[in-house]
Amino acid sequence: MKRLSILLFGLALVAPVGARQSAQSAVPQIQNGRVETRTGTAIDREIAAVSAPASTEPVWVAWRAPMIAGDRDMCSWYNDRLGSTRGMLLDDGSVFVIDGGVTSFARPKITAPTGPVPLEAGTQLIVLARVIGGRVERLRTVGDDCPMDAGGRAVYWLSGVTSAESVRYLTSLTRPVASDRSMFDQERNIAQAAVRAIGYHTDAAADAALDQIAADHQDSSTRHQAANILATNRGAHGAATLIRLLFAEKDLDERRSLVTSLGQSREASVVGTLRTLTHDADAKIRSEAAYYFVQRGGATVIPEAVKLATSDPDDGVRKRMISSIGRLPGDAGVTALLQLARTSDNAVVRKEAVSALSQSKDARAIAFMEEILKK
Repeated sequence: MKRLSILLFGLALVAPVGARQSAQSAVPQIQNGRVETRTGTAIDREIAAVSAPASTEPVWVAWRAPMIAGDRDMCSWYNDRLGSTRGMLLDDGSVFVIDGGVTSFARPKITAPTGPVPLEAGTQLIVLARVIGGRVERLRTVGDDCPMDAGGRAVYWLSGVTSAESVRYLTSLTRPVASDRSMFDQERNIAQAAVRAIGYHTDAAADAALDQIAADHQDSSTRHQAANILATNRGAHGAATLIRLLFAEKDLDERRSLVTSLGQSREASVVGTLRTLTHDADAKIRSEAAYYFVQRGGATVIPEAVKLATSDPDDGVRKRMISSIGRLPGDAGVTALLQLARTSDNAVVRKEAVSALSQSKDARAIAFMEEILKK
């Protein structure tokens, strides 16, 4: 009996691994296309195999990777007079439909799935590369629960791709190789789509890739995008990276951009850094830090924020700080705003506090505004 229990326990441990492997290779919901499964493990090699350099016919190459946790309903809804359709048209935007003289984007031709409806969105990421002549000219990412309309295209599903290989390949797409300016914008679009896709991967390699791109990518917009994704998608690691980059950076414009990115993080560790930055020598950095210091610190930092709003020598910093107090959820800042509006000896502070109160539906704010109007 003891040996049987041990055997059953061992099977319980093995089964989930097999189930994960099966889920990893399972073909997603792709309709209206010719789907061919390939077991290759190197994405660039498989792309070369299915799209010759001289080919002019677009094909899609797709694979799956584990996706970071969160509310990520990565699918689309198409709404018009014909009704609502949930799904993704892979070539969305390239085809128009003329109906009764009205031009609109094409909607996917999706057959609604049968059986139980899942209560949660997909937990796996599907990456799709549109390839012509062996060259990737578009990237898309969707959740694995999203039905897709291939629009009659061939779709090559790669079942042997690991998460690390996915990150490796996507990272290779972030490095521009075009020698002429006419290709720069397209390559930048692909690079930024690749950065977004990397940000959804659970693999630790994604952290390293985003760190590198945020630190030294030659295109500033791609660099800033990686910084934003580190803040929003990569948790404590992302916050730590941004703090490190921020204090190592000498260029003022780059520092300002990094402060804005850091402000997107929900990690508690950023509040102390933002507090420090409210005393920075540069007024624009203080202004950005002031806004996000309040947003991330919440009601507990209001006393500090009020003190900074009344003591900072720059009006722009004062306005941003007061505006942020007014944007706290649940009208948490109303008491402080009323105090500033009534007692501050600075006209800019009073005016900004009144402006913030005018946006509130709190009874105290409404009464104050009525009081002003009666004067």
